[in-house]
Amino acid sequence: MFDSLYIAGQYIRYNKIKTTVLVACITLISFLPLALQLLLNESERQLMSRAVTTPLVIGAKGSSLDLVMNTLYFDDEVPELIAMDASERVENTDLAMPIPMYARFEARGNPIVGTTLDYFDFRGLKIARGRQMAILGECVLGAKAADDLKLGPGDTLVSSPESLFDLAGIYPSR
Repeated sequence: MFDSLYIAGQYIRYNKIKTTVLVACITLISFLPLALQLLLNESERQLMSRAVTTPLVIGAKGSSLDLVMNTLYFDDEVPELIAMDASERVENTDLAMPIPMYARFEARGNPIVGTTLDYFDFRGLKIARGRQMAILGECVLGAKAADDLKLGPGDTLVSSPESLFDLAGIYPSR
């Protein structure tokens, strides 16, 4: 028994790099499924956190995944638009409170989301600095976007053009 351990020790001492690579590979193979499971669980938790609090999303025919991702996270393909009377029909049923959303444009990589003041109550959002919107054209900037863009109350922001080469396209808003 001691002879076998002696030979194994000599092999490891002589082949340090090969042994280190072999041990690293076995360790990686052993812990990779666990790390992947932890990563997937955390991703699911973060994605579901907003989805659980949003009971119903209504949109035009098309990809339901695109509709949900655009409505909840404002970062996927813009689904086909529907008329505002769909919101009025939902409100007339008294089954749900409709909150229309329009998330088509961006400003320096941050989404511009058009909605009603009901969205603030629904998500439990509060104005940290400045005041609530009062006139058409005013906006509320999210905390992360304000930090990234280094903007505060009273500052202006110009929306990014949809295409640099479309001269007849929609003019950026200020």
